[in-house]
Amino acid sequence: MNAQNYMADQLERLAESYSQFLESTEVDRLQWKPELAGASELRTILEQVSECVAVNIAVAALLRGEPVPPMTDTPVPESATIGRSMLQTSAAELAAEFRALTDEDLTKVYPHPKAQILGSNLLMMPLRNMAYHCGQLNLFQMLYGDAEFHAPTNWR
Repeated sequence: MNAQNYMADQLERLAESYSQFLESTEVDRLQWKPELAGASELRTILEQVSECVAVNIAVAALLRGEPVPPMTDTPVPESATIGRSMLQTSAAELAAEFRALTDEDLTKVYPHPKAQILGSNLLMMPLRNMAYHCGQLNLFQMLYGDAEFHAPTNWR
């Protein structure tokens, strides 16, 4: 197995894990923003899901040599079920792009809107983003009183 296939598999696994975390969240907390003194620009869990989907779409566009669509083009899902669908669809599309990359593509520099990014580093971007937001989701769950860690089934 090469790096591209490994990363594609991990991306799809992480989208599944994130989806399970999402579905373990109380429905009335999916659009909740904690009220924390000094906190700024907090986003709901569903808004964070939208960002993850947008990053997956953006990285896929970069790998195809297409313009990156604005993040605002990605809607905020209205439910955990819709969020799951959006996460898994965007991850599957991006995973297909990963699998199509050659070893030479990993040494190519891609023109990200904020920087020039090496292909091998670009593979990590969406995984880092989703993993970060899994942690944010777990923090929100703890803040509203859910002390259980909802380990995804694909972690076992």
